[in-house]
Amino acid sequence: MRPRQNPNGEKHQALSGPPLDGQPRSGRRSELLGEVFDLLPSGIVLASRAGRLIVWNKSFEEMSGMDGKLRARTCCELFGCRADGGPLAGACLSELAVSLGTRTPELRLELRGAPGRAFWVAASPLYKGSAGVVFQVRPATREADAPERAQVPRLRIFLLGPTRVETPEGPLGGDWLNQRAGQLLKYLACERHRIVPTEEIAEAIWPNPHPMTPNTVRHFIHALREKLEPERPKHDRSSLVLAHRGGYRLDGDRVWVDADEFESGVRAGLAAFAEGETGAATQKLEHALSLYRGHFLADEPYAEWALNERERLRSLAESSLRALAELSADDIGAATGYLEWLAEMLPFDSEIHRRLLELWVEQGYRSKAVRHYHAFQLRLLREFGEQPSFSLSELVASRSRRG
Repeated sequence: MRPRQNPNGEKHQALSGPPLDGQPRSGRRSELLGEVFDLLPSGIVLASRAGRLIVWNKSFEEMSGMDGKLRARTCCELFGCRADGGPLAGACLSELAVSLGTRTPELRLELRGAPGRAFWVAASPLYKGSAGVVFQVRPATREADAPERAQVPRLRIFLLGPTRVETPEGPLGGDWLNQRAGQLLKYLACERHRIVPTEEIAEAIWPNPHPMTPNTVRHFIHALREKLEPERPKHDRSSLVLAHRGGYRLDGDRVWVDADEFESGVRAGLAAFAEGETGAATQKLEHALSLYRGHFLADEPYAEWALNERERLRSLAESSLRALAELSADDIGAATGYLEWLAEMLPFDSEIHRRLLELWVEQGYRSKAVRHYHAFQLRLLREFGEQPSFSLSELVASRSRRG
């Protein structure tokens, strides 16, 4: 095949897989694979995990009219990711494919360099654990070509830390999140994997509910829908807050919640850790923890209905930090950072605080170690009337013996 250049002028060949016939890979075979890549009827574009364009096929060049004229360097530049008012406002197509771990729904997009022409675009991880993303592109000749659910999530809810809500039109901030409609959204997001009966919502959100409270719930459900979908025609059904069998739920296909991506990343990372895949485990766990900006619904510290989910997600964060501290045994700086975070989350865990103090002593941070030890000692005395099970002198002596 003829190599194509990415926007940086670097030449790339199409990907070639393992030998299909068990024979060593040859130049002729690579050439045939390249020809197949070019002859595919769909336009194919390959990007790195970070969205940087690497290679594309002849079909893409022909259908887009971009032969030799592709100026975009990244998927965001090519497809309009995060562009205000577009179908990808607030989202990156590469990031969506990686976070979903599967093919995204097709989106109707205009490409940079092909104004006035629309295309259906879907993105997929190259393969499980891959650092690459594949985009499939086909012309959108008419609106009827639209797939049944050709949409990215229309609502993004951030629950780890203070609540934040985003739509393709931008953030939905303001005092409403602390009022009844906002309370309803938080409760439905907390119970996002099931249909919540109206009576249960009433008992959770309204103290001392009475016979008319279900009507009040329905009133504020309407107010919530109006807030989330202000452009929805008056008699159209909501696509975000669904009514079903006497209850309500958020549409999981249209609503993205950071806690779900966090949990998925933690479980994948811990599975890789158990399999001894240290690089993959570190990458997945670090990505998951980057989403953990605070405890679940930090702005609702006294809501009883949030306690179980908060503790469940907090436990996942603790497991991630323990695993990363172990994975970073050869990087004392990184291990110290994970243990500092873990010690903050577990203020009475003697083993965690001991390990952290040992690393500080090893790095020569003795004043810091002394201050931390006395604060830990005071907490134990105040809460349990106990002394730590170790002393600083023991840690220093232990370090000296190892040294």
